[in-house]
Amino acid sequence: MKRETIKDNVFLTFLPNEKFKRNRISISFILPNEKEKATMYAVLPTLMERGYQDYPDMCMFSKKLNEMYGASFSATTAVVGQNRVLRFTIQGIKNEYCLNGEDLLAEMTDVLLGVIFRPCVEDGGFISDWLEVEKVKLREEIEGEINDKRGYCVKMTQRKFFKDSKSGVERLGYLEEVDGINPTDLYNCYKDMLANSTAEIFVTAQQDDAITAKFAEAFKNFCNGNNSILPIEVMDKTEAETYSESMNIVQGKVCLYYTTERQLTEEERYHMLVASSIYGGTASSRLFKNVREKQSLCYYCAAAYNGFTASMRVDSGVEHQNCDKAVQAVQKELCELINGEITEKEIAETKLVLLNSLDAVQDGLHGLEAWYLNEAIRGTWTAPEEVKEKVQAVTAQQIKDVLSLLHLNVVYKLTK
Repeated sequence: MKRETIKDNVFLTFLPNEKFKRNRISISFILPNEKEKATMYAVLPTLMERGYQDYPDMCMFSKKLNEMYGASFSATTAVVGQNRVLRFTIQGIKNEYCLNGEDLLAEMTDVLLGVIFRPCVEDGGFISDWLEVEKVKLREEIEGEINDKRGYCVKMTQRKFFKDSKSGVERLGYLEEVDGINPTDLYNCYKDMLANSTAEIFVTAQQDDAITAKFAEAFKNFCNGNNSILPIEVMDKTEAETYSESMNIVQGKVCLYYTTERQLTEEERYHMLVASSIYGGTASSRLFKNVREKQSLCYYCAAAYNGFTASMRVDSGVEHQNCDKAVQAVQKELCELINGEITEKEIAETKLVLLNSLDAVQDGLHGLEAWYLNEAIRGTWTAPEEVKEKVQAVTAQQIKDVLSLLHLNVVYKLTK
């Protein structure tokens, strides 16, 4: 891996790519996750991936990608802690597999930069017809979230847990704001992204000075603002609140959210990786074996720790009459992990699962890039191989200590 600074707020990282036959280039713009712009940032990527000035409609742009040996392009939006990430990605075969000696990596770079810096505009804003189509799609996606009852329950729990914090701003924005988005305001939002974000560029290809020069030229007048990547946000401890929503569904849902009350140290980060997996992250976890299998209180029960928000989530699908029992059982398993015995066997089994998962990070271009993007946002730059060593060293007492930091803030039940 080679990382260099193109300019203030713009960073370029070349990732090793010996075992793949494809190259991947992505540019991620990272900004504070402001609620006022959330809905516009949700619609912006899908609008921009329709085409750009050189290929000003979806048909022409698709044809261009097909001519590039079936290259693929995508644009996405995500929330990572207090930050909004808009990522533009292109992927295609390596130059050595091109039939006529084309420099496809350079061509992919040109297309990616074209989409980002030369979008299709009219009358000082984005094309209104395109925007109306994307607004319909966004509206349908937001309205359709309720159809995934598990995701809906988690989302409602997050709203109660994060309240008005930046970490709680919706990835897809807000339904009541969709109709009000106009081409000019969206274009101004786009210009704000270019002006004030931090840009992380990842190229999963061999280092290429010509590609570096292209990025340096493209960004010379952008990303000059004072915004910086926001740090991990920790929610305060509160008295546990329980919310219940009635819905005519076959299977009930329960979600619990915990805070660690403070940011974990770098070493505690790896302790929690093992601890959360033993608690509810694998098919041999306590929640799976005891709450699901032995007590038959749920259809699924999983725990996941989010280091960007210093929070633990447990969510479960249950019979309606077992909602309260499941919540009690989830809490009991946490207490028993903290206060009881943790066997070397279950620690070893959990570590093996984690080690295999860490090995899999480098089995795909997307996983490799996503790993280092998260590291860039976190500011740590720890390689998967280093994490494996730290995971191996985690002890039972360290697991107990880090789990003891958890405090339950919110319980949300979706039931009849």
